[in-house]
Amino acid sequence: MKHLLLAVALVACDRGSSQRALVDVTRADLVLGVETSGELAAVDSLDIKPPGLGDTWDFKIAELAPEGSDVKVGAPIVAFDPSEQVRYLETLENQAEAASKQLAKKRDDAALARRNEELAVAEAEARVRKAGLKTNAEPDLVASVEQKVLELDAQLMGLQLQQAKAKANQASQSDSAELQKLGDHHQYLVKRVAEVKAEISKMSVTAPREGTLVYPTNWRGEKKKVGDSAWRMESVVQIVGLGKMVGNGEVDEIDMARVAVGQAVTLHLDALPDVQLKGSIESIAKAVSAKSQADPSNVVKIKVKVDAAAGVPLRPGMRFRGEVETQRIVNAIQVPADAVFVTPDGPVAYRARGKEIERVKLTLGKRNANAIEVLAGLAAGDRVSRVDPSEATP
Repeated sequence: MKHLLLAVALVACDRGSSQRALVDVTRADLVLGVETSGELAAVDSLDIKPPGLGDTWDFKIAELAPEGSDVKVGAPIVAFDPSEQVRYLETLENQAEAASKQLAKKRDDAALARRNEELAVAEAEARVRKAGLKTNAEPDLVASVEQKVLELDAQLMGLQLQQAKAKANQASQSDSAELQKLGDHHQYLVKRVAEVKAEISKMSVTAPREGTLVYPTNWRGEKKKVGDSAWRMESVVQIVGLGKMVGNGEVDEIDMARVAVGQAVTLHLDALPDVQLKGSIESIAKAVSAKSQADPSNVVKIKVKVDAAAGVPLRPGMRFRGEVETQRIVNAIQVPADAVFVTPDGPVAYRARGKEIERVKLTLGKRNANAIEVLAGLAAGDRVSRVDPSEATP
């Protein structure tokens, strides 16, 4: 009688709708898995960071080549604002010019001082010779007192000569030391000017290799743009080869015990919903981490080796959702999850028998998001209803 009521209820429904509500019970591998999500990254990738410039650690981005553009070696890709270095260069050039003038003046002054000192020594030597001539006269021609005076004058002239030579030598040493100091300072400034010019040239970065330009995201999920600041060790852009990709994914902490290296992974891209990628787990992080700054729930990071997909325009940064295959039940009898109904007597299904629908008790096994393993109650080829016929509206 109950079967008859179900049949009547089914007939009372729209026949087209009833047919669409019937689904097949199948025998196939039932795949159990863990959900994962993340984004693609290039295997062949080169990070472009601000140049290493002495004590400079913060840079401002002045220019950026468009993301996704294909670049050749030597093509400009990013430029940083050199204003601070240009101002410093102007200061150094002014200091170097002043140091050069000071050095030249000191050289001229030292040369003039040497000429004056040489003249003073020459005059002192002439006085000594003149005094020597007077003291060498015959004793009987000059009074003894006057002779003594001449000898004293000769001694004085000799002392003055020694003093002139000593003064000239001391002044020459002092001038040499000062010239050395001024010369070293000038050379330092000249060297710094050359270094800062080289640093300014490094503020415009060209591509060291061929590839596609992508903007990496930081820990907040943001990409760099013109006007942003960049830390010296921060990646501003990347040049990548698109031939190989990996998936940087994550799984919920509660599922971490079920995942293992080598397990198969199926990925679906947000940007290309019709594309299905295959791969396997390459590595699993050894520690859990927060999902994001806004979501503190714990996740485990995984790296997925993505199989080659010919003709699919993959790009680093593409978001994906997927499933890690943790178990496969071979040749399982399975039914769509929405064709199983929970009753006080346990799980049941409504199987089509000709024009009638019969209620069947089920013994169930494992399940995934879409299908449930049937251990008893149904066979492959049966057709079951996705709606409860007793609740169908005529």
